[in-house]
Order: sequence, then C-alpha cells, then structure tokens
Amino acid sequence: MIVEINGDDFEEEVLKSDLPVFTCFRASRCGACFALCIVVEDLAEDYDGRIKFAMIDVENEPQLAEMYHIIPLPAVLLFHHGEPLKELGGFHDKSHLRNALNALIAETQPSS
Repeated sequence: MIVEINGDDFEEEVLKSDLPVFTCFRASRCGACFALCIVVEDLAEDYDGRIKFAMIDVENEPQLAEMYHIIPLPAVLLFHHGEPLKELGGFHDKSHLRNALNALIAETQPSS
C-alpha cells in the first residue's frame, strides 16, 4: 500500500513510523515521476509489512520538498526513525531500488 502524504500527516506517517519509509517526491507533469510511480507500486507489494511507501506531490507540498532540498524529480528519500538515510534523485529502475531497499532493511533491523 502507498500512502499519499501532505504537510499535515508527514510527521505521523513518515517521521514517527516504526517501519523504514520509502518517500517518493513527484510532480503530476513529470514523465519520469509517472514511470517511477509504476515501479513503486510493484515494490510496495513486494515489501509490504517491512517498508512503508509514501508519495508526496511537490506541487501541493512545496514546503516538504524545500525542507529536504529536493531538486531533481522524481526524488526518493529513505527514512528511518525520522531521519533521512539515503536520497536517490531522478528515475531508478526496479533492481536499483530493490538493492537500496534491501540495504535499508539490513541497516535498520535490530541485531540479534
């Protein structure tokens, strides 16, 4: 499942999430953003319960993009415990994103 985030629920949905969060900053008239959204839909199903997926429309929420210095669109920020851990600017294919998500899971899992 992918949640659409706005400024009012960003803190609750992203910063306070117990799960790592894949946050995609996009714009409606951006072709690469549209292509990334298709990839993200597949990834959200594959990582359900392990990573939360969120979309932010920078046209409606410019203050969030500005806060995190989002310049190229689309842009992905990977969060854990309220901290941005990694930024990926521009379009990335599914295998590249999968590698980043697997690394995020490995990095954020408690050690046994």
